[in-house]
Amino acid sequence: MTFERALIAVMTAGVAAVVSAALIPRVIHVAQRFDLLAYPTEARWVHTKPIPRIGGVAIFIGFLSGLALTFVLPVERFPIEIERILLLVFGATLILAAHLYDDLLGLSPLAKLAWQLAGAAVAILPRLRGPEHGLVIEQFNSPFGGVVVLPLAIAIPFTVFWIVGMMNTVNFLDGLDGLAGSVTVIAALVMFVHTFFRPAGNPQFTISLLAASLAGSVLGFLLFNWHPARIMMGDSGAMLLGYTLAILSIIGGAKIATALLVLWVPILDVAWLIVYRLWNGRSPLEADRGHLHHRLLDLGWSQQRIAVAFVVISLVFGGMALLMPAPVYKFVTLVIAGVTGLVVLSWLARLKPLSSMQQGNEKVKPF
Repeated sequence: MTFERALIAVMTAGVAAVVSAALIPRVIHVAQRFDLLAYPTEARWVHTKPIPRIGGVAIFIGFLSGLALTFVLPVERFPIEIERILLLVFGATLILAAHLYDDLLGLSPLAKLAWQLAGAAVAILPRLRGPEHGLVIEQFNSPFGGVVVLPLAIAIPFTVFWIVGMMNTVNFLDGLDGLAGSVTVIAALVMFVHTFFRPAGNPQFTISLLAASLAGSVLGFLLFNWHPARIMMGDSGAMLLGYTLAILSIIGGAKIATALLVLWVPILDVAWLIVYRLWNGRSPLEADRGHLHHRLLDLGWSQQRIAVAFVVISLVFGGMALLMPAPVYKFVTLVIAGVTGLVVLSWLARLKPLSSMQQGNEKVKPF
């Protein structure tokens, strides 16, 4: 590590944060002028008055600004890395645009899924040109030692599942002020540390700058999104963050276990809720107040307290991911945390039925 590299990383994050924060008041003004607001028409929403829902635009521009700075500063990159960064930018642009349309005019669940698959395809399909192209998870460290190599026919759908899953995880997490943004910052910072300092003797400095830019752009947004929020990131912002995190976990060599640990609580919440809805004969795409953060809110927790709790948990798991000496420890941690999390979620489900179901007087089958 050199002072020059550390300075470049700080400048990258700083520019991204400043640009994002500077744009938010302008985005709020435009949203209010043209009535581009989200109105609290559903029981699951926590806001009591109309609020701009297009904060993802400022996050995206801030991220691109930080990224552009790295191409001006003395940062050397291989051509293959430049190609992968371009795939990230093109895919993220598609995801932002499609879900911005959804925020403003609405898309059906199947249409949104189609656009998510299209965004994943932007990053993945160039792999068909050869092994030096595209972004596909073709191998990862086995928790029991060695490396697991996936055939391309399995690697491609696995990567699609990973990218789409990450997008929806962050989107489902975006239910309270500051929640999705705060957890994303922690995830980006953990990935920054992972790539800036590790692996030992072979740090991935240029990859770490992507994480630094993402963290900075979201921090600038959080100044206006912390409770009481003046703006929401919308589905466009949440999907953008999920997509970028998914690509960052791939672009410098698969860091799937690290990403899983940092985002383990929201990932587990999404997986459990899908099973819970199916168990009760409902569509897994149906929106309600069944997420963990909604249940805690219904139990009397404040939005700030919930956001801080998620941040602390993500920090703890992120620190463990960085400090654990072998993949097997990460695997054991995931298993223990998974079992514990399922017990807690099941208990909360019995303690507090879904608000939407209460209103409809529906009977819910407990696990």
